[in-house]
Amino acid sequence: MYAMTALNAKSFIIDLLLASGGQTLSIKQLLQAAKLLDIRENNIRVAVTRLCAENKIEAVARGQYKLSANTEHWGSIIIHRNVAIRSTKIWNQHYIAVLTITLGRTDRTALNQREKILHRAGFRELEIGFFIRPDNLSLDLNQLQHELIQQGLEKDALFLQISDFDQAIHRKIPTLWESQQLNQRYQKYHVKISQWLTHYQNMDIENIARESFLLGRETIALMLTDPLLPSPFVDEQLRSEFFKVVLALDHIGQETWHKLNH
Repeated sequence: MYAMTALNAKSFIIDLLLASGGQTLSIKQLLQAAKLLDIRENNIRVAVTRLCAENKIEAVARGQYKLSANTEHWGSIIIHRNVAIRSTKIWNQHYIAVLTITLGRTDRTALNQREKILHRAGFRELEIGFFIRPDNLSLDLNQLQHELIQQGLEKDALFLQISDFDQAIHRKIPTLWESQQLNQRYQKYHVKISQWLTHYQNMDIENIARESFLLGRETIALMLTDPLLPSPFVDEQLRSEFFKVVLALDHIGQETWHKLNH
């Protein structure tokens, strides 16, 4: 039995809409799902009202809800969830850099959004206003620039491709990412999900739904926000195995929730 964790009703609704592939869910479906996870009906109704007011979800018809386009760009993430494994190429030892020093740092809201977007794309700050990542993404420089601007990065951010750094910077670069923690995460969740996949078929559908949701909310976001570093920064084979079992879990979870909701 997968251990239950305390769930906030608002987070649960967002996570469930994400787990459903961004499809519309009715209030009845949300309440049925919440019951499986011991979340009170009143908490769900209040959370739905608040999420609508915050423009994080929207009503498409009476009692029918979907994710808002403004909700952390989940729509884009959902679209790309199944191509996560194919989104890298062989690393050419070059780096992509984004220069933001000319954009200013006094607007804390803009600064936080900028740093969040770049961090989510695997960039780390080498020097103030100078972010880098290995150039191993399948997107070329222009495509990556377009993608990050679509996510809210300022259009005046400068994108560069860098072929080399001096030795002092080369020694500093590997410390920008928590490579050991990433490898430990891949190993931990690969084992955890693999064990679940070997016995889930012996469970009833409600337990499969409950446990796939709880385990998925731990791991799917980790996969989708992974910095996708090349070797030698991380163990790429270990990451690939982690991604494979997360996608298998995600598929089972979506199928199960679909059966329960129809």
